[in-house]
Amino acid sequence: MAEDHNVYSWGLAQYMFTPSRIDIPDVQHNDRPYAGALFAIHSLESYDYQKKVSVTTEMNIGVIGPLSLAEQTQTWVHRVFNFTIPEGWKNQVPNDVVLNYNIKMEKEMLYVLNKFLLSGTIETYAGTFYNAMGAGFILKLGRVNNIFESRIHLSEKKNKSQLYVTLKPTVRAIYYNALLQGGIITNSKKTHKGYILNKDQIERISVFTEVGLIYERPKVTFSLKQKMRTAPVKGGNAIEVGNISIGFTI
Repeated sequence: MAEDHNVYSWGLAQYMFTPSRIDIPDVQHNDRPYAGALFAIHSLESYDYQKKVSVTTEMNIGVIGPLSLAEQTQTWVHRVFNFTIPEGWKNQVPNDVVLNYNIKMEKEMLYVLNKFLLSGTIETYAGTFYNAMGAGFILKLGRVNNIFESRIHLSEKKNKSQLYVTLKPTVRAIYYNALLQGGIITNSKKTHKGYILNKDQIERISVFTEVGLIYERPKVTFSLKQKMRTAPVKGGNAIEVGNISIGFTI
């Protein structure tokens, strides 16, 4: 096990979700509620190079609801860029606690040098924020290094730069989502402010698909991704978002 490798990381995330129409101040039934979250992330990514497996464990600690400041953040961004101001934040999911533990396992299935890397994934989420299980695969096509080879072996043949297309489909069974159904404190009360959905309104099986173009150097990563998922709410719309990111290694 001397060739195992561990990566620790900390992060901060802020989520904000709205129904399809943000110019309507009233509750939009049969659509998702306004919801926000703000939480710290601590993760450990461990590689077993002999078994060609990586395991990522992640802890989320924070809040959902008005304390997340999602309303203020989104409103400010929309004003700066002259977008439509969201009118329904007064109906957002109430304040509650985020305490979640997530595990993801990835296993190499097939690798061809400078052509492609195929790996399978399983994932589980448990806590006050999100409870779900899923499985899928990750396909990388192009000039790509094998993340499941040790640094000692990889250094002899790795590319200094990587450029590849990625495809990541996942099927997930969802038991509970606090950003739709409210948190544990909210659900323990008979009455509460804000709009939340009941369990019968949630789509329990969801398909997530991510496609992207990635360019990596030893100290910098650039990614262009398109993310899609089936409707989270029965009778609702599928969701599609784009993402551009730049990451630096210090």
